[in-house]
Amino acid sequence: MAKKTKRQRRRKREPLVHQHLENVSRDLLERHPDIVKQFIGRNAGIYALYKKDKLYYVGLATGLRGRLKAHIKNRHGSSWDRFSIYLTIKDQHLREIEALLLRIANPEGAKQRGKLAQSKDMRRGIAKAIRVKQNSEASSLFGRETTPVKTSKSVSGVDSDLLRFFPQGAKIRGTLKGKVFRARVQRNGKVRFGGKLYNSLSVAAHAAIKRPTNGWWFWQIERGRKNWVRLNKIRRAGTPIYIE
Repeated sequence: MAKKTKRQRRRKREPLVHQHLENVSRDLLERHPDIVKQFIGRNAGIYALYKKDKLYYVGLATGLRGRLKAHIKNRHGSSWDRFSIYLTIKDQHLREIEALLLRIANPEGAKQRGKLAQSKDMRRGIAKAIRVKQNSEASSLFGRETTPVKTSKSVSGVDSDLLRFFPQGAKIRGTLKGKVFRARVQRNGKVRFGGKLYNSLSVAAHAAIKRPTNGWWFWQIERGRKNWVRLNKIRRAGTPIYIE
């Protein structure tokens, strides 16, 4: 038996969209409902309604065919003449996708803007980071020279990446065999765990599970409700975390 190629050995990713139909006349729904039913079935998906070439509305539906049929008779009925549909395998992220499309496209027929329930707005964090930077620059310009923070080596025995990625501190947790360990990154870059301060994530993790481990892998931070992300992913992304 021939060996599998590297491409064949790769894990096949499941596509979000498995079938689509773009920019077709609404007459298709009215003249050939049996054909539409045959191809769409009971699939979930995203749809877009157009008035000529202008986007009018974007939405999602777990029963796509029924939703389109309803839009022929409801308040949107006379406002569109063409449509596109995108059938999806799973519907767990449909609401977020719809929210993104509504926020980006802001179509005329949408009464409400899409809501990103578990996403945190970075505006306040960025504004605060700018103020911190401007204060530092002002101190330097007017004689109150500050010592720049090094990023490649530790500062005063503290992991400088903690200062860089968590300038306002953060609540973190680690898990092992069903047990949850909770800690906090301090503003000075130290890690508080079990009532004691540690100079690095790894030392704090060692204190928690009683064996050496990579602290950036062990500890996690909540990014959105119940969405815990390992800190090494935060470091790879290169984006500081600002707590509101």
